[in-house]
Amino acid sequence: MRCIGKGAESARMFCGIMNLPPPPTKCSKYNHILLQATRETCEHSMAEAVREAVDENDGKRDLAVAVDGSWQKRGFSSKNGLVTITSVDTGKVIYVEVFSKHCICPNKTKHLQNCKRIFEGYSGDGDSKAFTSIVENKVYGDHCSVEKLECIGHVMKRMGTRLRRLKTKMRGQKLSDGKPLCGRNRLTEAEIDRLQAYYGLAIRRNLSSVKDMQQAIWAIFLHKLSTDEKPQHGFCPSDTDTWCKFKKKELPGETYHRKNSLPVDVVEAMRPVFRDLANPELLKKCLHGGTQNPNESVNNVI
Repeated sequence: MRCIGKGAESARMFCGIMNLPPPPTKCSKYNHILLQATRETCEHSMAEAVREAVDENDGKRDLAVAVDGSWQKRGFSSKNGLVTITSVDTGKVIYVEVFSKHCICPNKTKHLQNCKRIFEGYSGDGDSKAFTSIVENKVYGDHCSVEKLECIGHVMKRMGTRLRRLKTKMRGQKLSDGKPLCGRNRLTEAEIDRLQAYYGLAIRRNLSSVKDMQQAIWAIFLHKLSTDEKPQHGFCPSDTDTWCKFKKKELPGETYHRKNSLPVDVVEAMRPVFRDLANPELLKKCLHGGTQNPNESVNNVI
């Protein structure tokens, strides 16, 4: 029953309905012992992770961390959740906080001393409000400033989200060529997935410079905008292992003819999306090169 988030009372009720003997309780006395041992091991492991993260940061305790929340079940109605904090440098968990809205007190206005309820409010991840709350409340004092970084994986997904939103917004409308935005050989789901992947690679391959990130992102846009009559591959990489087929053909002096290219009107409709996602303020938060994957992995096994 624990595997589905239910306790002993639910197990007894289930056994009664199914005309089964009640669940055994002879092992329940060991639960506290196991809980205490698990808690001590957890605290020791996180303390070691903090020391390792400090060592990786040249002895400085101003650490870059990834914070993510998770709840016991979906639907914004869960009563139990937690927040995990991992080190960006090591990927190890350095802190875990459990929240619960479950209350069995007979008087909901006067909670008992052993009440498990330690949280009230919305059962969501709260990622968009957490940083603002930390800055406004100055939880680390006036002398310490907190800077928000972005998960590269989440930023990459913004390209797909924005393009799908554009498809929905432009549904039923015609572009200047008299055709809709989406359709065969136009902005399809497969094309959106490719653009999202290219955008993520443009960030990951240029972690040393925001300017290089911007150039790589606009290289994607201009590459898609190019035609045989008007090639625009100035931002595309020109080395021997370049992904641009035009540049590959150009090196030995051959001519490249585009195939299955997106119409110019479709690409121009995507320009505002590329402009927003190539914003230097956004890209500056991605220079660390980290993701929230360690947090997601921990949340998946809890």
